[in-house]
Amino acid sequence: MSYLKKSKLVLLLMLCSFTVISVMAQERVVTGKVNDQQTGKPLAGVSVKVKNTTTVAVSDAQGNFKVKVPSSESVLSFTYIGYGVYEIKAGLSGSILATLAPSVNNMQDVVVVGYGAKKRIHLTGAVETINMQEVEDLPLGSLSQIIRGQTVGVSTSGGFARPGEPATITVRNPIYFSKDGGSKEPLYVIDDIIRNKTDFDLLDATEIESMSILKDASAAIYGIIGSNGVIVVKTKRGKAGALTVSYNGSYSMSDAPYMPKMLNGFEQAKYLNSYLAGSKAWDMTATQALAGYYSADELDYFKNNNTDWLQQAWQSSHNQRHTVNVSGGTERATFFAGLSYNENNSNFDGLGFKRYSFRSSSDIKITKALKLGLSLSGELGDKKNTFNKQGSESLDNDWKTMIGMAQFIPPYIDGKPVAIPGAGTSGNINNYHYFAVHDLDNYTATYTSVLNFQGQLSYEVPFIKGLKASANFNKNVANTWGKQYGTKYQVYNFNTTGAKNHILSNTYNAIYTFSNGDRVRINPSLATSYQLNATVTYDRTFGKHEVGAFFGYEQSESYSDAVAAQTDGVVTGGLDNMNFATVAVLSNEPISEAGRMAYIGRVNYNYDDRYLLEATMRADASQNFAPENRWGSFPSVSAGWVISQEKFFEPLKGKINFLKLRGSVGFLGLDATKSYQWLRSYAIQTGKAVVYGGNADRGVAVVTNVEIANRAVHWDNVDKYNIGLDARFLNNRLSISTDAYIDYRSNMLSNLTSSPSILIGATLPSENFGKANTFGYELSTSWKDNINKDWTYKITANFSWSDNKQIVIDQAKGLNGTYLDGLNQSSDMGFLGYKSLGILRSQEQVNALLAKYPAYKILGQAPMPGMLYFQDIRGPKDASGNYTAPDGTITSDDQDWLTPKQSNHYGLGFNMSVSYKKLSLNVVTGMSWGGIGSVESAARKLGNNIWQNRPAFWADHWTPDNPNAAYPSPYYAATYDVATDFWFRSSFSFRVTSLNLSYTLPQALGKKFGFSNARVYMVGTNPFNLYNPYDYKDNVNGSYDVFPQLKTLTFGLNVNF
Repeated sequence: MSYLKKSKLVLLLMLCSFTVISVMAQERVVTGKVNDQQTGKPLAGVSVKVKNTTTVAVSDAQGNFKVKVPSSESVLSFTYIGYGVYEIKAGLSGSILATLAPSVNNMQDVVVVGYGAKKRIHLTGAVETINMQEVEDLPLGSLSQIIRGQTVGVSTSGGFARPGEPATITVRNPIYFSKDGGSKEPLYVIDDIIRNKTDFDLLDATEIESMSILKDASAAIYGIIGSNGVIVVKTKRGKAGALTVSYNGSYSMSDAPYMPKMLNGFEQAKYLNSYLAGSKAWDMTATQALAGYYSADELDYFKNNNTDWLQQAWQSSHNQRHTVNVSGGTERATFFAGLSYNENNSNFDGLGFKRYSFRSSSDIKITKALKLGLSLSGELGDKKNTFNKQGSESLDNDWKTMIGMAQFIPPYIDGKPVAIPGAGTSGNINNYHYFAVHDLDNYTATYTSVLNFQGQLSYEVPFIKGLKASANFNKNVANTWGKQYGTKYQVYNFNTTGAKNHILSNTYNAIYTFSNGDRVRINPSLATSYQLNATVTYDRTFGKHEVGAFFGYEQSESYSDAVAAQTDGVVTGGLDNMNFATVAVLSNEPISEAGRMAYIGRVNYNYDDRYLLEATMRADASQNFAPENRWGSFPSVSAGWVISQEKFFEPLKGKINFLKLRGSVGFLGLDATKSYQWLRSYAIQTGKAVVYGGNADRGVAVVTNVEIANRAVHWDNVDKYNIGLDARFLNNRLSISTDAYIDYRSNMLSNLTSSPSILIGATLPSENFGKANTFGYELSTSWKDNINKDWTYKITANFSWSDNKQIVIDQAKGLNGTYLDGLNQSSDMGFLGYKSLGILRSQEQVNALLAKYPAYKILGQAPMPGMLYFQDIRGPKDASGNYTAPDGTITSDDQDWLTPKQSNHYGLGFNMSVSYKKLSLNVVTGMSWGGIGSVESAARKLGNNIWQNRPAFWADHWTPDNPNAAYPSPYYAATYDVATDFWFRSSFSFRVTSLNLSYTLPQALGKKFGFSNARVYMVGTNPFNLYNPYDYKDNVNGSYDVFPQLKTLTFGLNVNF
């Protein structure tokens, strides 16, 4: 018995030991490290999830992680933006090395779409994504600038110039006709909340987790506001794991890539002499007797005394950008906080832009099923420009007046600002003196503060797997304080010397006082808005069947209240305050409010990752229309077929790894008109009432605000069709995606001005009149490969073409059936102008022309040597309204379409990245073609005053002594300041838009200085123009007399702790 008892005790102890060991073997902590498969560098922030559980960990700055697993059979799933999913069993090993492969085009990547996310393989629409890691170093003042060159079918214009000025984004070049509302810009959605362009531009690239662009019917989920495409942004949230801190700082220097080349003082004086000689038919005796003629001694003086006003004022500008992001938390609660500072001065002294912004978020698991997300963000902005009010109010008055100033006139003599000779004694744009105004510290300033709160609550219904209910509330408050301050200044009229009195001496005879506005103007405003979303989602997989459903209600309202007040007569020496002005204050208080409401539904079906189907429906209400027309329904359907998943495709998979055909159809709308134009309304105005006898002031009157209302007005119809193909070849190294699309736009809201009778006597309201189609195709190809373990590279080419066709437009009936008829034509019908036959270089050539066409005249002038002359295309209209045969006289009727297109319709982006160990280079280029360029009107105009300097090419103009000149005589402006192919230049453009060279410092160095990893980088934006057909300007600017787009060189440091 004793033996049996001992045996039982031993067996019991062995069983307990086995059980304990078994349990310990099952439930344990797994540690490991996550590296980039190509570079071997550690990856921070990688999500490590134990599949089929709620357990999640995040790798730290060194790529290390630690996670508890229930058994050795547990599967760990590693996910990270821009990388493919990596899965491995926990096993019995004490440590795991996970290597993630970068794969922007990986079909398992999750792509953010409207009100949700999808695996890339399941996409059925034309959706583009921006790789935020590739653009976060760009030193740009607004987020809209980083999109340039990053994806196909999306274009940006503007930006890169004055501090704080954003770029403009368009998706697939939409068209609209309304003049009282509407825009070509896409919709901006941030964290499922519809926001405006300003909110989008306030985001810092380091705060963004992902960005998607919906280009086709995939935007139909946003109904009336999605017809121009949608940019969907998800900001970064906290991740469970150790605290991580990231700093990104940079310093940039910016300058003009190419300063306009203008006539120097000597050349301009000769140009002006040629103009005067032309007025006297080149009788030099009569010409030299004119007061305006520049004598030989004056010309010699100008050779050695020359001042370029623009170069004197211009300086290199700088930009500094600093961002700090902090993230961490536990499985129950995570947090993210980011702070950024952006400061940019101007290329003109004393101006600039500063912005402080913050973003914080927190995600809390209240229970296993109930989650709460909170976020708070804000911005403080300070932008200052010169107040340019003299003559006209324009930000570009500084650039325009300095570039046009004769360089033989100095801005100062003995420290006194010079009055521009001949420009008048009262203030106007011609005698605007930039330096004197700049010394006044007159300004246009804008101070902004924005605060945004968002709360998200979601509940996973425990008794119905895959069902989740959510509520999302956002409140935004924006305050703006705008102020303008302008005073008076004095200039000195200096005496003159020289044979013709064109050289300024150092004594003056008069002082003129000019007004640069002489006013104080303030524009404070308050704008508030909210949006509420209530949604229910259902996602469930049944074997090979995957079903998803989404239903939502959306409501938003916005309100703004502003004051516009001004007073004139600023007291000399007073403060920049209304109390220091003498004229009574004029003010008004514009207010506006708007609201939207929508019901949204979407159903998705996927069978075996092979057959894909999606259908959406959105019902929208807009207060822009009368109650009976307020609601509209906007459905869409899309489908995809992953051909490479079919069994019959198996023999081809060795060469074609993936092949998907997809298509989409969506019926959207657009409410591009102002509110309440459907309702006749009135306004109260002072000084409008009738006075019956006496001398009393005119009193208050009620006047018509909207005279003719159109209650029947309703939505534009925008029907979108898209078909696309996605393919990957050669072990996924080569990827191709192509799309063809057409948008049918009908019942387009239009303001008719040309076709109605002028006898109506009132402004017509918008009506559903126009019809137009936009169409195009896109092709994106990418080759990605490793040369060896140290060398990797990627080459991407994005090609696009687009055009449109106007089917019903507002045009005068007299144009119907003529060469000017725009019906059923593209809005770009080509270049309309005169067919040049060259320059008449001698009297003999003129005589020969008149012998052939005795009545020949050029736009009302008899032909003369030095003139341009043109081909006679047609005569005037006859009694029946038809054009007659050529009549030997050049009139406006002789204009014709000289090219098929004027604008470039073809675009190609060619991007390349290459990495060697810890060194990487990324280059983005862009080119366009298909139209025709031309010397702009501002450059070809006559400049017969000293404040109208001309581009340098005018130095080679026709004179009797220079008959083979490249350009005509300055005198005959009426014949050369016209649209003609004489001024043609190539429209082809090709430039490097950005270049990023970065180096990751060795980890040993990081440990020495206390950081986990660090990277230094150098970025160039607009660094090289590879083709410029103009010899006097940068072709990207359009016109030489506007502030240029800048090139920037940046040095930066990115450190993770």
